[in-house]
Amino acid sequence: MNRQEILITGLVLLFIGAFLVPVAGASTQGTNQSTSGNTVIQDSAELISPLKMHVAYIGKTQQARMDGVISYIDGISNGTRTAGLRQIEEDYLTATFPVPVLRTVDEITQAREEMRHQSILFSDETNAQMAKLNGSIADMRSSINAAVDPVESYSSVQYSTWLASETTRSMVFNQSKERRTASLTDLSLHGMDVSYPENLSAQIDTRQAAFEDALLKNRNKDVLRINGELKILKQQFRATLEEYRVDMQARMKAKDTAANLTE
Repeated sequence: MNRQEILITGLVLLFIGAFLVPVAGASTQGTNQSTSGNTVIQDSAELISPLKMHVAYIGKTQQARMDGVISYIDGISNGTRTAGLRQIEEDYLTATFPVPVLRTVDEITQAREEMRHQSILFSDETNAQMAKLNGSIADMRSSINAAVDPVESYSSVQYSTWLASETTRSMVFNQSKERRTASLTDLSLHGMDVSYPENLSAQIDTRQAAFEDALLKNRNKDVLRINGELKILKQQFRATLEEYRVDMQARMKAKDTAANLTE
């Protein structure tokens, strides 16, 4: 097994290992239990509560791992190679945020699946950047450990408090807005008409406010619906920005070619 294969294997295990604790076992246990009236209690508080606690533990420790990777990649790339990683971390946390108000095993399982999916995407993007930058596995793991160590000492109350924290969500949403604004400003300075992506960005801000309101009012169905809308809008925004960047680069190349021909 070569160095790159070892790196890929190690990162996949690192980022998805926390999800190997089966929900199915807990779900089966809950399904097989019944009240005196033979009523299925698979979504009882006795089952839902530990599942939410497990998601809180996974979410916070995974965020710390991601922060450790981003910190390392930032350092070896002078801050030029972490945009994709930061976007995936945002998507990961956004998938985690609804969990406090979810009421069924199926809903929590779906949230965990999306978290796992984003973890795999983060692992893939990390592999790509490490290969491009010839990064050190040992140094990156040191950065990850430095970020995770303080979190590992958390109590169960601290994990659950983090998961339900309005401050945590506000920080993620504000950073998201800052990154979108910076990208739009850069394109605008290069003469691009950014009215369409600006509209998408404004819609994201509106949905994030609605998402927060639904969470605070414990409206789980609205939370799930708005979260799905946010995912689509973010995909549209990022795809649009990529198209604009490609167009901008083509214009700059054509301009340089024309300038060279006139010399």
